[in-house]
Amino acid sequence: MRLHRKILGAFAAPCLPLAAVGLPTVVYLPPYYSSELGLSLSAVGLIFLVVRLIDIPLDPLIGHAIDRTTTRVGRFRPWLAGGTLVLMAGAVAAYLAAPGISAGAALAGLLLLYVGYSAVMVAQTAWGATLTDDYHERSRVFGWWMLVTQLGMLVVLALPPLLARLYPQAGTAPGIHAMGWLVIAGAPLTIALMFLLVRERPRLKDHAPRLTDLLVVMRNPLMRRLLVVDLIANLAPGIAGALFLFFFEAVKGYPAVQASSLLLVYFVFGMLGIPLWTWLARTTSKHRAIVFALVFYAATQTATVLLPADNWGLAAIGMALAGLPYGATMFLLRAMLADVSDAETLASGQEKTGLFYAAAVAVQKLGYAIPVGLTYPVLAWLDFEAKLGTANSASAIDGLTLLFTLPPALLALTAAWVVNGWPLDARAHAANAAALRG
Repeated sequence: MRLHRKILGAFAAPCLPLAAVGLPTVVYLPPYYSSELGLSLSAVGLIFLVVRLIDIPLDPLIGHAIDRTTTRVGRFRPWLAGGTLVLMAGAVAAYLAAPGISAGAALAGLLLLYVGYSAVMVAQTAWGATLTDDYHERSRVFGWWMLVTQLGMLVVLALPPLLARLYPQAGTAPGIHAMGWLVIAGAPLTIALMFLLVRERPRLKDHAPRLTDLLVVMRNPLMRRLLVVDLIANLAPGIAGALFLFFFEAVKGYPAVQASSLLLVYFVFGMLGIPLWTWLARTTSKHRAIVFALVFYAATQTATVLLPADNWGLAAIGMALAGLPYGATMFLLRAMLADVSDAETLASGQEKTGLFYAAAVAVQKLGYAIPVGLTYPVLAWLDFEAKLGTANSASAIDGLTLLFTLPPALLALTAAWVVNGWPLDARAHAANAAALRG
């Protein structure tokens, strides 16, 4: 059954404010904390890593709890509502923080932000997996999810350069504050829209999950493989995103506003590329489309070292090409995860959709946290100073260039190798879906 665009739009609407908590937070918040709020690079890297180490183990517990939830309004709605309240409180603490904030306060605010994000994201994506059991329609469902996520990223990423032009003496603070207000105001409105227009499908299998069901994630070989691909594929843009502004300001010499606008070009073409990858997945298969996107990403990410330092137009063309594959892996893997969840339901007789998508959210967050936790200490070891820009030493500039280009490309190629030959194609999934319906 082909879902109406109204349903898909309402399902994907929360991605608009949630986009601010993803990659844009990794791109803008660590430099803001280190350059304007007074925290050191090493402290910021440690804070982001520690928050993830505390936060990520909560994701499977949230997913398990969602699978156990039975209420008159459904199993997903209570978690979306509660998670939204926590998310809003975290946005106030993280994005509206004042200069002189302590490392402990920064850690607490970020932890609150990400716990709320976990509850909302796990519930939303798990709900999306239940909207249809059709192999190709699932690509369309999560294609909409990624498309609106990209749109949200464009809005978020446009805020800092736009407000920097309007308030040139205020630094990046107005843009960061605006990102926070987007979450605070946008999350409850879009969640309410989803509540009104999207229905929950009854469970495929009625059961009482046990805490030991958490181990199913690691026992299922397809799930293990998918999570490995997801982690590696998230690490690649995570590293590039964490270093993006430093690279284009310190290595290429672009002013902050132009560097931010190049990031905007990157995500514009990432959004425009979503229909292309959806079409390719329908024409071939989800995993083959992922392989092609990852190889393309590796090539374009490596080529960024050749971008000119004095020609924004040519640099923008390069970033447009580099941005095309962004997002392909993320949304296609979540469509594949719905297929894996159905296969597990058929094999075990127990539906663990919430748990499976909680694992994916945990891996995605880990993929965003590790780059900051690793690359910022390396930059400090290289004696790179964010405030110096192009005045950094040659060795610091060369080290930054190497970090920005080589690891993301190698990680993308590794992820392509791992996902190649994925066995759960359209035919195999159709047989599983028919068995579940019967």
